[in-house]
Amino acid sequence: MLFYQKEMTTPLGPMLATADEERLIRLDYGSASEKGELHENHIHSFIDKSPELIEKETKLLQETERQLKEYFNRERYSFSLPYKFYGTSFQKNIWEALVMEVPYGETITYKGLAESAGNRKAVRAVGGAMNKNPFSIVVPCHRVVGQNGKMTGYGGGVDKKVYLLNLETTL
Repeated sequence: MLFYQKEMTTPLGPMLATADEERLIRLDYGSASEKGELHENHIHSFIDKSPELIEKETKLLQETERQLKEYFNRERYSFSLPYKFYGTSFQKNIWEALVMEVPYGETITYKGLAESAGNRKAVRAVGGAMNKNPFSIVVPCHRVVGQNGKMTGYGGGVDKKVYLLNLETTL
């Protein structure tokens, strides 16, 4: 099966997007040389045992890049990209709750997200799910903060988390 990749330039550095013909598969901070193997392993684990990844400009990857640019220009507050979550049931539940319940410019604590997802004792597991988020920015794990708004870990680095939260709250 064919999968397509595009490296995109953002104010936070390169991002790598991978998609099939119909949906986005992953979006991560980093270049193709840094993240390509992660994307291939993700596809191999969840979708196709022998994926073929090629660099190609598809309509979906162009649309992903366009929506990211709009987001960074404060012209877009949510994403309308087709994607599918691959992970455990718990991870998918947490990612879906995050997308549905934490709008642009707002934050939630790990505990609050655990409660939203129906398991208030799963605070550490929520952190683990955030660490496995396959769609940086699109699934806004940067909006999840520690108790009292404390900046905690973020897959792209806490500096990127702070940048994104400032982008969303500063007019």
